[in-house]
Amino acid sequence: MATNLGSSNTSTRSSAARSSSARSARKNEPVVGNVTRGGLASGANVMNEKKSDFMRIGDDRNVHRIPPRERDFMPWDRPCHFWGRDPHFYGYRVHTLPVGFRRMTYWGIEYCFYNGIYYRPYGGIYVVCRPPVGICIEAAIDDIIFHTVRFAYFNNTYRLYKAIDTNNRIIDEQNRLIAQNNATIAAQNAALALNSTRADDAYTIANRLGLAQSYAYADKEYFYQDGVFYIINAKGKYEVIVPPSGALVTELPDDYDIITLGGEDYYKVDDTVYRLTLVDGTPYLEVLGQMYGELSRKYDYNY
Repeated sequence: MATNLGSSNTSTRSSAARSSSARSARKNEPVVGNVTRGGLASGANVMNEKKSDFMRIGDDRNVHRIPPRERDFMPWDRPCHFWGRDPHFYGYRVHTLPVGFRRMTYWGIEYCFYNGIYYRPYGGIYVVCRPPVGICIEAAIDDIIFHTVRFAYFNNTYRLYKAIDTNNRIIDEQNRLIAQNNATIAAQNAALALNSTRADDAYTIANRLGLAQSYAYADKEYFYQDGVFYIINAKGKYEVIVPPSGALVTELPDDYDIITLGGEDYYKVDDTVYRLTLVDGTPYLEVLGQMYGELSRKYDYNY
């Protein structure tokens, strides 16, 4: 099932039934920022705590949001599993981890893992983080509630970037295959809108800013939850992937940052950069690309 520009954002569960329990689960989920024409507006509540808990008056006498990395430390057992529907608390800090946690490395990045939760070590602290690319979960887990992803465009031309960091070689490898696949689909199906103008414009901006773009298959269904993108792989499992360029979402997680690149403001979640865009008159946050190397380290505020 292709998720193209004409599709709408829907919700899916790994179990067959969509019941009132799913609707009530959404009510209990943390409210995050929503996209508006004027930018990103904060939700009424964040992580079931008062909005005022995360606001402060700055030197400019304006009200500013306090990012999770600057909030109080929390117990290691407070976050839920990354596939669960309860608060994940990405970006929050933890002083210590319990005995028995495991250290592992994915794509050159060190993680700590305990009871279904991933952490990044930074000096003497740990930060609750999203699962690494390539991690899989069973599609049969009942509590999964994902959103299908709408796309502004699909890339059908392979782009060779000036430099690809070692951690992002997976992007380069998959893009070559996906671009070939999408070009074939476009040739076979004239009704499939790849929207090359949008794709070329986004590539130009991303390349100028030093971002690498991860492509999306035009014939696959993509899923999104709290800053994490998934596909269902050949084994029927939800697999964590690099956020694909052109993907459109209406909400960002609580740990987003606003950064300035090339004189323009963008939204950052981990190494993924989003921009505010209008598609058919509706505002979305569009995945623009991935920061890597020195740029990624510059904007990793946990260091």
